[in-house]
Amino acid sequence: MDWDGARNLADLGGLPTVDGDRTAYGRVWRSAATEWMTATGWQAAREAGLVRVVDLRNEMERGRQEQHPVVGEAVTSGIEVVLAPTEDPDDPEFLEECGPWLDHPRSWAPNAARYPEKLARVFTAIADSPGPVLVHCAGGRDRTGLVTSMLLSLAGVERDAIADHYEQGFRGAGEHRGHGLGYDPDAGEWVPADDDEWSPAELDAALADRRPVLLQWLDDMDVAAYLTDAGLGPDQIERLRRLLRA
Repeated sequence: MDWDGARNLADLGGLPTVDGDRTAYGRVWRSAATEWMTATGWQAAREAGLVRVVDLRNEMERGRQEQHPVVGEAVTSGIEVVLAPTEDPDDPEFLEECGPWLDHPRSWAPNAARYPEKLARVFTAIADSPGPVLVHCAGGRDRTGLVTSMLLSLAGVERDAIADHYEQGFRGAGEHRGHGLGYDPDAGEWVPADDDEWSPAELDAALADRRPVLLQWLDDMDVAAYLTDAGLGPDQIERLRRLLRA
């Protein structure tokens, strides 16, 4: 799959489910920031059926910068963008609790507990989309990892396959460092993200630390119950369950 310019792009199809099936291709994709996509990439996305983009980033992270390709509005015409941040970057309690762990599944449980209304907006946008969806944040790893892991869990994907998919996204993000902004807990402020490349050994060590935390989170998280409590209706949750099933 090649959407020219797209970073850390992956289809959520082809993953094994607990009942022996596999998730359907061409329903949901995930990626890093879409500003990297060229006009050719957007045309490929359109040809793949993309009709809605769910942008998980905060307002201060969005928008074209000088290093991004120039893309005319006509190129993305007809592809709806839903702005649905998963966090409040100005919430001091969130920053104290999750700030040091924003690139780690350790932040997922407290993030979800603090902002059910934000995740409800994310999953409503996915459930109510008239067609295939792209979910992305800045790097396609952390916030995107949280949302796609919840969606895959709801679809009945095997827990190790969910962890493998997260690992794929983590390694993919490692190929392109410097994803927008990161929170510096020592300085107590948002700063440009570190653009130093990680060595293979550093990536392996980071994932060895993160994988067991992710697996435990999957064991503890009842996604359907969480989304019900957050305000989604039974029909929406059923659509989310079926979205990735053939």
